[in-house]
Amino acid sequence: MEYVKGQPYFCQVKEPIKMYPYLNKDINCDILIVGGGIDGAILNYYLSKDYDVVLIDKSRFARCCTSCATVLLEYQLDDYAEDLLDFMSEQDIVATYRMGLDSINLIEKFIKEKGNFCHFRKLPSFMYTNSIFGISAIENEHDFRIKHDFQSQLFTEDNNPFPFKIKAGIYNDDGGAEFNPYLFAKQMIESASNQQKLYENTEIINFSQKSDHIEAYTSFGDKIVCNKLILVTGFNFSLMRDKELCEQVVSYTIVTKPIKQDIGINSLVQDDKDPYHYLRVLPDNRIIFGGEDTKYKLKPINDKLAENKYNKLLKQLKEMLPSISEQIEIDYKFCGAFGSTDNNLGLIGKTENPNVYYFLSAGANGIINAMSGCQIIKDLLEGKNNPLAHLFSPLRN
Repeated sequence: MEYVKGQPYFCQVKEPIKMYPYLNKDINCDILIVGGGIDGAILNYYLSKDYDVVLIDKSRFARCCTSCATVLLEYQLDDYAEDLLDFMSEQDIVATYRMGLDSINLIEKFIKEKGNFCHFRKLPSFMYTNSIFGISAIENEHDFRIKHDFQSQLFTEDNNPFPFKIKAGIYNDDGGAEFNPYLFAKQMIESASNQQKLYENTEIINFSQKSDHIEAYTSFGDKIVCNKLILVTGFNFSLMRDKELCEQVVSYTIVTKPIKQDIGINSLVQDDKDPYHYLRVLPDNRIIFGGEDTKYKLKPINDKLAENKYNKLLKQLKEMLPSISEQIEIDYKFCGAFGSTDNNLGLIGKTENPNVYYFLSAGANGIINAMSGCQIIKDLLEGKNNPLAHLFSPLRN
């Protein structure tokens, strides 16, 4: 199955993640993490501090869906609070928003400890509408944030500070952050304490529960015996017995050549369309712009459809920023699969088998989910209550 297509921008680095060996023997461990994308890298880094952990991937670390992540790290979700009330209580929504802010701070703490080698920076976030029918929803979301002590500023056509048109929008000074996801995964992987237990190019094809342990089997015929198995396989559900865990879609992204003047945008930008569009300005003054999601049908991504989406995104971006439209040229274009859930949160926690966990950051903010999800997993492993666990539980539906 194909999950990524095109030339992802973020992997174009001079020093890629160092190569790790494939597994060619039977081994034992306490926890086996299957999947070495950015989520697996994050989980491995934190769990390997306290447990005997093996991290394994069927390909190269962070080369699949991680490579096409666009990384708008925001505490806000894809849906407004008033819409999420169908799936969560008001208290849970507030807790989720605070979780997002906490996750951004946790990433910043890691960067301060290990160095900023992934172009991390905190940024404001901006969500807007260009429809007169969307104004009230923006205003209600602003009121919700103010009510619960989140910083929020309301903009209209009259006081719009951005170089594109809006009907209304909400701006948060402390609302987000960005980085290069591949380089962040590199830091997480190469900073982990279990360097001798990281394996690439080794596919787990099956596993079975024994009386007091789990046995996982590789395509090479080797066996890993573990107490707990954590599946961090993105949107490859084959080890979940192909169970459909979330709605899968393909998102399309273009990255422009560097713009030779100030673009006038210093925040993460998202509109309220369905599907929505997202924009951010990269450190070298390129614009990354994406959206135009289509349903993912577990077959090769349609090249003709992808080209149509890239061209549509280019046209929309030029119309959005007419003052620099002549400079806007596509340099990179790529697309990849991701998943969404009703409450916008990932699938993190125990499954029907109490020794098998899912760590799938499906939802609005995958990396944000993963950062907070590590604590959920640690609490579950230690038999502790976590106030967010019920919101992320794979068994919640």
